[in-house]
Amino acid sequence: MTDTTHPALPPTWDPTDLVGLLHARGQRATPQRLVVLRELRRRAHHATADEIRQSIRSELPGTSTPTVYAALDLLVELGLARRIDTGGGAALYDARTEPHQHTVCRRCGRVDDLDYGLDAEPLRRAADETGFSAQAIEVVITGLCANCVAAETAAGPA
Repeated sequence: MTDTTHPALPPTWDPTDLVGLLHARGQRATPQRLVVLRELRRRAHHATADEIRQSIRSELPGTSTPTVYAALDLLVELGLARRIDTGGGAALYDARTEPHQHTVCRRCGRVDDLDYGLDAEPLRRAADETGFSAQAIEVVITGLCANCVAAETAAGPA
């Protein structure tokens, strides 16, 4: 359930970003945390924790899926990654932290970035008016991707 259109981040990255953040919090920069961040940034698409684990197992063979989840959740907490809940299946993780939206195909599960300058403040104000204290605003648009629409059209009426 990953996509193929996520723009890859530069393959070179400075691990001191993570090291500095962790040390400032009194936490250790473990090999697992560094490798998970490097793998997430290397990817050209969103990934599940299990996909990350599969990718790093040759480098860190003893790394369990819960360890990868813990590392990814810490990266999200530190603002170095985003967690995308697509409404079904495993959560996806995204190295792009700048504001953007996602489209999710309800048939094939494809997830793509949607770069649109959405002003989220009206949504935050509406939430505030109900007494809800929003921590983040994520917009996920569900429907059918172009490939599934084409396949549906080619198949004709049922």
